Amino acid sequence: MPETLGYHVVKTTFGTWLPGDVRGYWSEAWSAERGFHDAHRFHDEVDPVREEQARGRMKHPATTLTKEMGDVVAASIGQCIAKSGGGLKVMAAAIEPTHMHLLIPYSGRDIEITAKWLADQTTKAIHRQTSHQGPVWSKNNWIRHIFASEYWENALRYIDDHNVQAGRGSRPYSFLCDIEL
Repeated sequence: MPETLGYHVVKTTFGTWLPGDVRGYWSEAWSAERGFHDAHRFHDEVDPVREEQARGRMKHPATTLTKEMGDVVAASIGQCIAKSGGGLKVMAAAIEPTHMHLLIPYSGRDIEITAKWLADQTTKAIHRQTSHQGPVWSKNNWIRHIFASEYWENALRYIDDHNVQAGRGSRPYSFLCDIEL
């Protein structure tokens, strides 16, 4: 089995990327009419019925990160890195209004637990430091395990491009590290 170099983690904000979305979606939604429809598989087709069903189940309005909330997320990630005692490093990050990208080198730690911890800590920080009190992140993550240096470099460029397009510069966060793979 090839060696894991790291992970491209994407976390979407609550209610902004629902099943049936035109951008594609990862299916775990269930409906009485359809049951599980190809659960745990990425779908690239538009399904407005699924999206409307998901919207109807939402108990809170969709969350869009403001600049203030994005700054809190960035500071909270930096604090998580410090608390990890060197066990968590982030090579690239882009914090957008509807999602964030993180490029995390392999450390031996469980990436699912790490992603959940980061979501939990950033949510708590937003609740403490801003007026937002509802959910911040969607339930699940999109985590791509990276085994090839070419994919790592592509993910790094992709994330840096998000920052450049948003006018932040390619590496705007002080918590980012430089790592040789």
